Order: sequence, then structure tokens, then C-alpha cells
Amino acid sequence: MGVSPKVTTSDVPSGLRVQGQPHPLGVDDPRPVLSWSLDDDVAACEVAVHHDGDLIWTSPPVPPDEREIRYGGPSLRSRAEYTWRVRVRADPTSPWSEPGRWEMGLLAGDDWSARWISRPVPAAQRTARATTSETVTWATAGDGLGQRFTATGPITGVNLDLASPPDGPATVVIRLLSASGETVAERTIVHNIQPWEWFGAFLDLTLAPAPAGRYEVHVEVTDGRAGWWGSSDVPATGADDGVSPRPLLGPATTGPAGNTSDAPGTRSVGVETAPAANPLFRTTFGAGNVIRARLYAAGLGYASFLLNGTPVSEAVLEPAQTDYAATVLYRTYDVGALLRDGENTLEIRTGRGFYAARGANTWGWNLAPWHREPAVLAQLELEHPDRTTSVVASDRTWQTAAGPIVSDILYQGVTFDARASVTSWTPAPEVAAPGGTLRAAVQPPILRAAELAPEAEHEVGAGVRTLDFGRTLAGWVRLTLSATEPGASVEVAYGEYVDDDGRVVCRNPLAAGTAQRDLYLAAGDEDGRVWEPEFSYKGFRYVTLTITGGLRVEEVQAVPLRAAVAQVGEFACSDDTLTWLDAATSRTFLNNLHGIPTDTPVYEKNGWTADAHLITEAALHHSDLRYAFGKWMNDHADAQEPSGSVPQIVPSPGWGRRLDPAWSGSTVLIAWDLYQEYGDLDELRARAPMMRAYTDAALTIAEHAGWLWPLHSWGDWLAPGYMFSPEGPVPTATLALAHIVDRMVDVSRTLDDTAGVRRYTEAFTRLATAYHAEFFDTSTGTYRSTEGAGYRQSMNVLPLAFGTVSEADTARVVAGLVGNLADTGGHLNCGALTAKHLLPVLSTHGRDDLALTVATQPTRPGWDVWRTSGSDTLFESWDANARSHNHYFLGAAAWWLHRRVAGLVPTAPGWRRARFDPLRDSRVTWARTRHRTARGDVAVAWQRDGAKLAVVADVPAGMSLEVSGPGAEGDVVGRGHHEFRLDLA
Repeated sequence: MGVSPKVTTSDVPSGLRVQGQPHPLGVDDPRPVLSWSLDDDVAACEVAVHHDGDLIWTSPPVPPDEREIRYGGPSLRSRAEYTWRVRVRADPTSPWSEPGRWEMGLLAGDDWSARWISRPVPAAQRTARATTSETVTWATAGDGLGQRFTATGPITGVNLDLASPPDGPATVVIRLLSASGETVAERTIVHNIQPWEWFGAFLDLTLAPAPAGRYEVHVEVTDGRAGWWGSSDVPATGADDGVSPRPLLGPATTGPAGNTSDAPGTRSVGVETAPAANPLFRTTFGAGNVIRARLYAAGLGYASFLLNGTPVSEAVLEPAQTDYAATVLYRTYDVGALLRDGENTLEIRTGRGFYAARGANTWGWNLAPWHREPAVLAQLELEHPDRTTSVVASDRTWQTAAGPIVSDILYQGVTFDARASVTSWTPAPEVAAPGGTLRAAVQPPILRAAELAPEAEHEVGAGVRTLDFGRTLAGWVRLTLSATEPGASVEVAYGEYVDDDGRVVCRNPLAAGTAQRDLYLAAGDEDGRVWEPEFSYKGFRYVTLTITGGLRVEEVQAVPLRAAVAQVGEFACSDDTLTWLDAATSRTFLNNLHGIPTDTPVYEKNGWTADAHLITEAALHHSDLRYAFGKWMNDHADAQEPSGSVPQIVPSPGWGRRLDPAWSGSTVLIAWDLYQEYGDLDELRARAPMMRAYTDAALTIAEHAGWLWPLHSWGDWLAPGYMFSPEGPVPTATLALAHIVDRMVDVSRTLDDTAGVRRYTEAFTRLATAYHAEFFDTSTGTYRSTEGAGYRQSMNVLPLAFGTVSEADTARVVAGLVGNLADTGGHLNCGALTAKHLLPVLSTHGRDDLALTVATQPTRPGWDVWRTSGSDTLFESWDANARSHNHYFLGAAAWWLHRRVAGLVPTAPGWRRARFDPLRDSRVTWARTRHRTARGDVAVAWQRDGAKLAVVADVPAGMSLEVSGPGAEGDVVGRGHHEFRLDLA
């Protein structure tokens, strides 16, 4: 076996980065991370930071196995540029590296002279709402509750904040009644298991909007008991700023429809109308003799900034979604190259995004607390040779106009009217700030990837054709078109599958209106015009174009949109299914990384917490997520309530606030996974209060219920044939909490918190004991459902995965799992949470063979069904009717591929140490993996050669690799290239 060579000369550090970027602008971290590359692990490094030529900080020695340090010098100043170098403190000391640099953003509120501006629109084009939900009024079967109101514009949707019955199922009929009592719209909603959430019940009137006038929205209880949130107060009217939702005014009612009487207070209701066109903003200014120009800017929900007609950045869908009442992200742009002597024009195009979302939907994004019309903040600073600065800042002197995007609906799409004449410019009023703290965006931006031409095209009707791009992606289309008739149009329908006629199918019952449709209305003088619907991304493989009038589409290209995260890992092996699973998991994940990790780019676009914590370990192998997921952890902190609870989706407008450890345990689990991957102890220490508050809130709930989880949980979601698994939520949620608590033991130990270690160790024991007492069947030696579902894989895999099974019972539980897999023909029979852990559990207990059998099953349920169907992405569920073909959480098992099939396992934070321990099954004849760590690339490749295993390993400086293969247990190698052979006998 090879031995790590001793380094006797000092290399010069290279690849200097600040916050993961070579020369970032707009940094606002007071202690930014400075990192570098170095093929040397025998001597400490030293960092020197300069400002205006003066040395301001020299670091303490950086240990030989470290490649980064946080800045620790004097306070950094707004706008200031800093340069830095690194050298190796050996004998002799190395030369200094080439310099790196970074520039600070605007660090204090008074650095901003810009003001938020917006465009006022009539009340008829804004939502009307009463969203204060303080009390619940209950009604029983045969009774009803209502709310009268007057609509000033045509109604396209109505949201209600209904309350889940605490004592069993319920059925309600929601009706919108005209002033004469006529039913305008109606919907029946049944409550069974899933709780009704914040404004999740809605009526869809998009196909036939109700005209302005007086109405009553009425809820009739036809079975059981149901409630409706509301307030004892009447919403305050106040002055109309022209951009905020209007208060919904009118009396609450009680009683059956047609025989209601007024009641005190106001029910919680949101009334949707057709939105106004997206606004444009502009200003002109003179410039000359400028040596530096910086634009600090944010536009909500999304914005594109153009200086003299040229975009200042290639990024799209900026800024990333946040809880805008807590945080608003801005970017800093170097725009010097776009300036010209004399008059210049700065123009801003806006999209609604999640800040100004419209359209009724299950989550109530259109009723978020921060919701207003799109708004912008822009501050352009021009530095001159004499070091004076001119500032062009958004204020009431800027102009605004309605733009050609005449409709922008979150889950539907955009309508672009090229006939719109943008001539009616008016002064843009200053408006109140969104409320969130302005912070520099650190996560990688979203960029256009290379355009894709369709692989196939079919006529499916007169003026209708469907294009197949051959892969499932997230993004939009780029059309090149010509038109001779004003009002001629092309509709683009996006979807992941087509019907028998070859037309796109995309139905979204979670949002009002037609899903994923863009519409271009021609001016009539287009000649090779290129158009992209820039503020509304879709998930699709197919598009159906429907053309009317004198318009011709000359070219169609798909534009994938991807977060610019560095790709840092690879995997392949001799088994086609396993290699496909890894690649498909990475592709599907990247299709869902748009400011936050989303669950689908089609139906929800939400940051579901379990989806992400399940995939994190697999996704970290392929993608550098330090700042992308770091941003999302900040979103968790913003979403955390005073009680410590974190919602099930992050960010959230108010939906999913109930604590669910199986889901929002991401608060703890992802923070720990990021520490394990990157080794940033300062970051873990900063996140620890959030993690403790969340865990303690969950433990308080569990302790009061005898240590079994008593509240709603999504459980082992989407097991084959089910949404909610038949064993119910209690087993999975209880074990999920035990897993979180066990991680908090690790966190407490890492941070030298002995009291925390004691407290969380005791809580883990209590949870494990309660689970065992409730669900263990001594006659079979397995855990079984008390809900009549019998043996369930989830109830036995998760205790083994999370270490809650006693040593005395482990062998029987494993035997029961093996027996169950024999009964299922080697098929998994579990949902998303268990699917991540099933294969590792089998391998841990010596059954690589059975894990491989499960992983490569050619029939449903199993991953290979998707591969053989021709898909390049993962589906949402195991069943044939899976809603989404672009959903990553069932790929969480890919971490088993990296760590067990390839055999590369990190064993210390930041990859200081790793272990090689490959799969024991002759059906896989070779495997290889490579992963870029903070210390450099580590790679292993192995191949079976008779009774031997031929292994090649490359280990970077600062890392040691323990070899645990047959015949080499405990051998450790360090930096260098190693080749060795292991006995398989």
C-alpha cells in the first residue's frame, strides 16, 4: 500500500476566494470566509489583509490541514475594497500568493439614500382581504358561517382560512353568493387527515370571473363540525397608498345560506381580482469622468436592471425568495463598462414573484403579510478621479409606467402584450419599505444554461403543435417569431407529459387557473423578434404551441435555468441503474434549486423542509451548497416563531405553521450536515440557538404527550399506494424527533455544551423507550402498527437507522426486515423518509446483497422503472400516476451510492478524515467517485480482479484516508496517489 509523501518545499497558495467567490462585490458579512488551495500539509499558512495599501490584519497561524479562515481584523467599512494574500510559514517561508480582493456592500441603514418606489394601481386590481386570524367560530352540520363584502373589480378567486375540526372528519360546501342569493361558484371540501391550513381553501373563478358588486362567501357544514378563523375587529381602512391590498369590509354572518344574520367581527377572507400590468421604472442622469460605478439594487418580487438598454447582469429571477418582512436581498453590480459620457438611462423591469404574488392558491401566497405591488430600490454610485461620489438613487423623481407584461400569475404564467404602448410615464411615489432587513445576497445566482432545440415536433391540430425537448427541465422557452396582424397570438403550454392526442397535460388543483401557460400577443410588426417570459419559470419536457391569427413561430428553444452552484462530485459504477439513479438525482435536484430548494417547479415551488433535509447528504456530494443552503438556513431563522417552531415550508406566508419533526427537522439536520461537509464551526455555533429552540419546542410537545408525537405529521409520506402511510404519523414523527435529538447531542458535544449533551441524551432515551413500549411486538421481535397496518418497513428501518433499538433486540428487528423484503420479492414498501435509510441500514447489518437487490429492482416500486421508461429525472411517488416527474426526495438514497457502493465516507467535519469501505457484492464489478472538498479533490476507484480488489485512491493535502476493505482494516494513507489490492476472500 502506498505511503503519503513528505513535503519538504513550500508551495504557493492559489485559488483565493472570499465567501466562495474569486472577487466578490457587496459583501456584508463582518467576518467573511477567506479560502485558498494548497498542495501542502506540513506547514501552517498566514493571511495578510490590506486596505488602501496599509496592512490591517495578519492572521494567526492557520493549521496545516486547514484551507480557510474567517477575517478577524478591524471592522470592515461600507464600500471599501480589501486585498489579501496567503503564504506558507515553512522553512523557508513561501512567497506570497497572487492577491485576492473583495469589496464590502452597504453595511448600515444610513448608507442607503435610495427610497423604495412602486406604481399605484386601482383598488379593483388589488386583492381585498381580512387576514387577522385570532379566533375560531365553529358550526355543526346543518349550520353555516359567512362573510359579506363588496368587490370593486371582477373576482377571480376567493381564499378562506378554515379551521380543522378537532374531533373527527368534516365536510363543508363553500359558495360564493350574489346579492340576490344566486350561487356564483361552489366547492365541496372534505377534511379527513390533513389539517386545513392558512387560507388553503379557495374558490376558482378564473374561467368565469364574477363582476364587481356585493357578495357573500358562505360555508355550509354538511357533516361533522368545522370552523372559520376571524377577528372580533373590523379591518382598519386607513389611507390608500395605491399599492397595498385593500381591507375587506362587510359584516360576518351566521346561519344557513339564504337565512343568515349578521354576526360580530370579520371572517378571514381574501378576494382575488385580475392584477395590474407589471410596472417599469426609469431615470436618466448625466455621467462623465467616472472611475468606478456600483449599482446596489433590489426589485421585488423579481427585477431586471438595464443600463442604457443592456442588462447589468446575466442572472435571472433575482432576488431569491425570502420572508420579505424579515429579509430582503440585494445585489451589487459593477456597471462602469455600461456607462457612456453624457446622458444615461437606468431602466427596471419587474416581475411579481412571491412578493407580489397573484392568483388564489392553497398556500395563500397572494395573501402573504408582506404582499404589495412590485417595488424597487436602486442606488447607483459613481466615483470620480477626485474621489468625490455622485449618487443616483430611486425616489419620487423617477418615473414609472405599466409594462407589456399585462398579467403575471404565480402558478399560471405571464401574458405579454406587444401592443402595449409604454408612453404614459408618471412620477413613481415613494412607498414604505417591505419591512425586512436589507442583506447582501451570498447564494449563487440563477443563470440561463445552454438553449435546447426540440428533439421531436408533432402537429396535433390546426395551428397547434407539440415539441419534445427530450429531457425534463425547469426554465422557459425562447421564441423567435414574426407577425403581421395585431393581436395575433401564440400560447405556450408547458408540461412533463402529454395526453393521447399529443397535447401537454398540466393540471394543478392546488392553484386557481390554467397551470403553466404563457401568452404572447403580437403588435403586428414583429420580424424575427426574440421573446422570453422572463419572470415566470416552469417545469417541463414538452410544450404545446397554439397559434392564432397572422403569427409565425420560426424557432423554439428551451432555456434551462440553473443556480450557478459549482459541481463538485461524480459517481459511476458497473450497474446502469445505480449510475442512472445518481445522475438523475443530481439533475432533479438542480431543476429544483431556484433561490430555495423546491419540491416541484410545476405544482408548488415551495421550500418543503423534509424534501431538502432528506436529499442534503446526497446533494452535497454533487453540488457546492455552502452558500445556497446557508441562505436557506437563514430563511429558517427568519421563519422561526418565538416558541421555537419552524413551518413545514420555508419561507412561508403563514401556511404550515404546525411543528412537524419529520419535516421541519431540517432546522437541525441540514445545519449539522453543512457543518459535517464544510467544517465551519463558527457557522454551527451561530446556528445553535435556532437549533436548540426548535428542538426544545418539539420536546416540550412530546414530553407533555408521554414522549410519543401527538400532533399532525406528514409521516412516511407517499409509500406505495398511499399518501399518508397506513401506520399513521405517530411512529415516523416520534423517531424523526429522536433523530433530531441525537443530532443535538452531537452539536452539544461539538460546542462543549455538557448540559446540552446530558439533556438531549436523556430525551433521546425517553423517546426510544416510549416508541419501543408502544410498538414492539415481543412475539415477532419487530415493530408493528397499532393502527391495524401490521408490519411496516418504516417502523423497523427507522429505529435501526436512528439507533433507538436496544442491542438485545437488534438482530431480531433486522431479521424481521429481511423476512419482510423476502415477502415483497425484494421490493421496498415505504415512503420518502424511510427510502433514504433502507439501503444503508441493510448494508450496516451485513446485507449489501439485499440492499443491491432492492436498489436495482426492475419492477415497481423501484427506481429502475423510471430509468427504463426513458426519464432522466425522478418522480414524486412510486406509483404509476405520480403527479410530478421532477421531484427529488426519493433520490435521497443516492448517499448510499457514494458512501457504500463507491465506499467513500467522510469521518470528520470538513473532510479532515475519510474512510474507504466498498460494497461487498460481486454483481457490481467496479465503481468510482470523486468529490471536491475544501482541501482538494478526493477520489477512489475500485475494480474486482478475481479474488482481489484493485483500488486507486487520490488523497489531497490535509486529509487522511482510512482503508477498511478486506485485509486492510485500520491502514491509513495521507496525501498522494495510492494503488493497492485488497483480498476478497
